[in-house]
Amino acid sequence: MRLKLWITLGSIVILLASLLSMPVLTACGGGEETTTQPTATSPTTTVAEKSEFDIVKAVIADYLTSPASNMKASDLHMAIAEGDAPYIVSLRSAADYAKGHIPGAVNIAFGELTTLPKDEEILVYCYTGQSASFAAAVLGVLNYDVTNLLHGMSSWSDDPDVYVSRFDPATGQGNFAVETTANSGGSYAMPVLNNTASNDEAEIVLAAAKTVSPKYITAADLNMKIAESEDMTIIDLRAAENYAAGHIKGAINFGLTALLDNLGKINPDAPVYVYCYTGHTAAQAAALLQMLGYDAYSVKFGMCGWSSDPDINAGKCFDPASAAGYATEK
Repeated sequence: MRLKLWITLGSIVILLASLLSMPVLTACGGGEETTTQPTATSPTTTVAEKSEFDIVKAVIADYLTSPASNMKASDLHMAIAEGDAPYIVSLRSAADYAKGHIPGAVNIAFGELTTLPKDEEILVYCYTGQSASFAAAVLGVLNYDVTNLLHGMSSWSDDPDVYVSRFDPATGQGNFAVETTANSGGSYAMPVLNNTASNDEAEIVLAAAKTVSPKYITAADLNMKIAESEDMTIIDLRAAENYAAGHIKGAINFGLTALLDNLGKINPDAPVYVYCYTGHTAAQAAALLQMLGYDAYSVKFGMCGWSSDPDINAGKCFDPASAAGYATEK
């Protein structure tokens, strides 16, 4: 009897403990606990705006895949005779244009380049081919189909009243020192462009193009700056073998199409002097560097202005005897 009583009492205790635990389970939510997972979010990629410099550099890179070439006077003369002449543009002064110009040529100032028709093949010329080379680079970057007249009016006419100014080896060549030691250049940051408030890429490129003007230094003036140890970058655009045979002191060497790959060697805070054989290619490079924010100059008449030694200038200098003597109109 006593055993049964203890069993009955034990059962009652267990039942009461079970009943007391039920509110606790309810308070904990009962059954399986539900866990709320955080909402997954995709990572956000911030696309940096392209700088003016990068936009202009990209367009110049496209241009350098096929830079403007030079046309000989004889080829232009034939094209005119065959009725297949390009749109001919004289960049000489209005007064010199009036003295005589290539048949069919129009006359504009350098600052009016963007007024030219884009649906024409353009040929630009000046006195010696160098200012027109600046223009050809600008027009090429702006997507014109453009060619430069090699040696300009100097190659077209043998009349001094018409050509006005030309390279003369008898008076225009120096005999300045050269070196054969290769130079590697420095290591510099890129310039920062701030030509326009526009975010439109075409406007940014146009604004950079409008900063270009033909700028030169004579061989004599450059030689003086070297003697005075002025801060500068000198670029030789000639073939490696001609550079090795003798180059201006301190000059670094690469070709026009490698210009953008070598920008890190150019000091953006000092003048840049560029030379080639005659000044044509250097003028293009100087124009492109100006668009990128450098203070760039072409060495007048290139290595032909620096040295009279054909082993140094490679015998590529303009010969006045080669002037064609073609007709002009007024």
